Amino acid sequence: MRRLHRSRFALLAVTGLGFTISPQARAQPRGKPAPATRADVDRLDKKIDEQQRRLDRLVKLQLQYLQTLAALSEGSPLPPVAPDIKPPEPRADPPRPPEPRPLAAGEPRPAPAVEPRPRKPKAELVGNVVGKVTGAADAVVYVDDIVVATRGSATMKQENKQFFPAVLVVQKGTTVQFPNMDAFFHNVFSVTPDNSFDLGNYRQGESKGVTMSKPGVVSVYCNMHPQMVGHILVVPNGNFVRAGKDGFFRLSNVPAGRHRIVAWAPDAKPVATDAEVSEAEPVTVEIELKKGRGGPHLKKDGIPYGSYEK
Repeated sequence: MRRLHRSRFALLAVTGLGFTISPQARAQPRGKPAPATRADVDRLDKKIDEQQRRLDRLVKLQLQYLQTLAALSEGSPLPPVAPDIKPPEPRADPPRPPEPRPLAAGEPRPAPAVEPRPRKPKAELVGNVVGKVTGAADAVVYVDDIVVATRGSATMKQENKQFFPAVLVVQKGTTVQFPNMDAFFHNVFSVTPDNSFDLGNYRQGESKGVTMSKPGVVSVYCNMHPQMVGHILVVPNGNFVRAGKDGFFRLSNVPAGRHRIVAWAPDAKPVATDAEVSEAEPVTVEIELKKGRGGPHLKKDGIPYGSYEK
């Protein structure tokens, strides 16, 4: 009798776990189906998640049902009710990039993004400036084939009928101020091609400035005092250095590669040489300066100074 009672419970348990699947007729497509949209896919995912939660709940209830039947048939205490199964969290879709805004009539198309170029490794260049010329102690060596402008400022004073400093080195784009420190008028000018200027007459305490826009040597004079001579060397970038009294120089942080190296000194012609700069070891070059044109200069209108102008 006990065996028959257990068999009946087992039959009920098996029957309780059974599922009846009714066949469904497949509808034949009557036309071309519309393409699925993102909203359709989201709704389908939501329905699948709901069905999964229902199936998990059903399996849990069936297990509890079987455990209860087994306990009743054997006279054991009822098992504790299993906690509710937490449904799986829905998957977060990756963010989609915003769709480009349509351009209005006449609106320019934005430029494509440009990836930054990799920086070249830095190297060092050393050498000597040789040659017996006036002002060789003020020799300047610089890299000529790299152009990097700046917006800095510098000063060349007029004091005791002289320019101070007499030799000034500035980077392209620098504005040079010429303050008048004397108790009389000065008229600073230059006739250097592409860097010519005329500041006119101005008194003590005033200052006027000029932006140096092109690399090269700018000769500066006063239209009233012929002894006032200044030189402004406009270099194309920050890779420049003054040579020592013995002519030795060292250029650091030079981009690796082949470069044009220029040396210049007052009363000397600029001299250029090519050098292959490598990061493996310092490169050594020697530059010989040669005397340039000297002699008296003319006034801004091209006529000589008078004997009374000192």
